[in-house]
Amino acid sequence: MPDLKSDDYYEAHADFCSICGNANRLKVLDVLKSGESYTVSELTATTGITQSTLSQHLKLMRDRGMVSRTKEGVNNYYRIKDERIVEGMLTIRQVVEEQIEE
Repeated sequence: MPDLKSDDYYEAHADFCSICGNANRLKVLDVLKSGESYTVSELTATTGITQSTLSQHLKLMRDRGMVSRTKEGVNNYYRIKDERIVEGMLTIRQVVEEQIEE
């Protein structure tokens, strides 16, 4: 019989994964997967997401530890906090693309 983790672990895991349950946040992660840092203005221009909506998504993603923010002057730069997030995204993307092809 498998060893299960605590209920708190599964709640934290589900909470973290819920970030990827929104198409706009996935679009932001797709841009950030390059490893580069982007300002809100750059992300808005690239994704087409309005600045106010994007800021709300970035705050949520930052609060959950998915992205980090660096302030330089008046600009805030965002990047993916842990490269393993990109690896997980790419794995899931492969599964989704295969399912779409079927």
